Amino acid sequence: MARETGLSVEGLNSIVELLKSKGIVVVEEHIVYIGKTTEEGLSYIEALPEEKVAEFVRSRGGSTSIEDVRSVLGESIASIGISWAVRRGWIRIEKGIIKLQSFTPLEKHREMLTLFSNAREVDENIKNDAVFQELVKRKLINVSPSKRRVVKLAIPYEDAAKLVNQKPAASKLTHDMLATGSWRNFVFKAYNLDALPPAIYPGKKHFFKEFVDMIRDVMEDLGFEEIDDDYIVPELWNFDILFQAQDHPSRDIHDILVVEGYADLSMFRDVVERTRAVHETGGSCGSIGWRYRWSYEKASKLILRSHTTAVTARHLINRKPPARLYTIARVFRRDNPDPRHSPEFTNFDGVIMERGFNFRKLLGLLAQILRAIGIEKFRFKPAYFPFTEPSVEGYGYVPGYGWIEVFGAGMFRPEVLEILGVDTPVGAWGMGVERLAMVVYGIDDIRLLFSKDIEFTRTFPYVKRLYMR
Repeated sequence: MARETGLSVEGLNSIVELLKSKGIVVVEEHIVYIGKTTEEGLSYIEALPEEKVAEFVRSRGGSTSIEDVRSVLGESIASIGISWAVRRGWIRIEKGIIKLQSFTPLEKHREMLTLFSNAREVDENIKNDAVFQELVKRKLINVSPSKRRVVKLAIPYEDAAKLVNQKPAASKLTHDMLATGSWRNFVFKAYNLDALPPAIYPGKKHFFKEFVDMIRDVMEDLGFEEIDDDYIVPELWNFDILFQAQDHPSRDIHDILVVEGYADLSMFRDVVERTRAVHETGGSCGSIGWRYRWSYEKASKLILRSHTTAVTARHLINRKPPARLYTIARVFRRDNPDPRHSPEFTNFDGVIMERGFNFRKLLGLLAQILRAIGIEKFRFKPAYFPFTEPSVEGYGYVPGYGWIEVFGAGMFRPEVLEILGVDTPVGAWGMGVERLAMVVYGIDDIRLLFSKDIEFTRTFPYVKRLYMR
């Protein structure tokens, strides 16, 4: 009705309620079910996983290994596809070898996914369709109830027209009406407490931006200073000053993104020489080092920073205590996007350098930060990191999803302290801001944090920082 009349839903609702109060119309309400293909279902419109598996086995002459299927189609498609292909009787598996028995393309399944790519009502014929029920069970089509209101004339149209045209309606009595006496020419609407008010949406920041700002407020209250640095850094800052050997697997191109070119490190000769000494022989801190020939050329190679410890550690070089530093910035790694991973994400790194600081105080500080940003349920677990000892991992609990890792932390090793030129204990941590937000908001997919869906983002209230305790 709103589309045909050009009226707003709120305005139309008020008119309908007025006509209802006069007995001109009746309003019936009933529940309908709306179907919508999920994101996973949309990815299968061209071919379902079992079709991909069957087609692949057929392309291999009707027989191939499970590992072959996984390596080409990927773990997710292979796992789902093999399971459903076996269930349909298309394939059989003998000692890790898949053999094709038969194959019938699932045209109706794909037609159904296409049909519901835009949300639509589920009629009785579709509701009872076996293919539709299967897709709903596989969570490829989502079905949700929706309330529908239908307006019908309660009296003949001619009588309704006479009643409507009797006198113009007014919703309120004004001073002018009283002064001129024109109020006699109006029929006043009765107050309807059930009528919907107009929807008003005030402007606000994106909820993830608000969350980042809240972390900044927490850190400033704790006396920390925010710092920043370039996205592109030499390997010296990203790895070497953190006592990571130059042949360590984390430097492999499958983890980091390499930029063409080299940095000029001539102005950091004291840091370079300390780094060389510690890596090769352990320096004077009591370590034996990595026992290899350290390469200046590799240390100067440019990369996109893979963690923001490269920022916080660099700002500690030759610094005198006390120092409380943190950064919230983007980092980059070669990774495949999924509900928990992204090739570009936000790191929240911090370091604290104070005389007498120890691991117990670090755990207390981390617990204080987590509670302040709204994470009440968390736990610590012993861990290993190349540049801290002792080290710890932190996990936060997402209701309905389980525990997810949200940070790593520890005390800088003596080798790192010597490279940085400091003689005071340093506690450090690195937190994934997206994962922290997932725990606080109860979101099970990291990609939803960057949603451009206005209706979705409106469901998140303004975040208020909890009192630190």
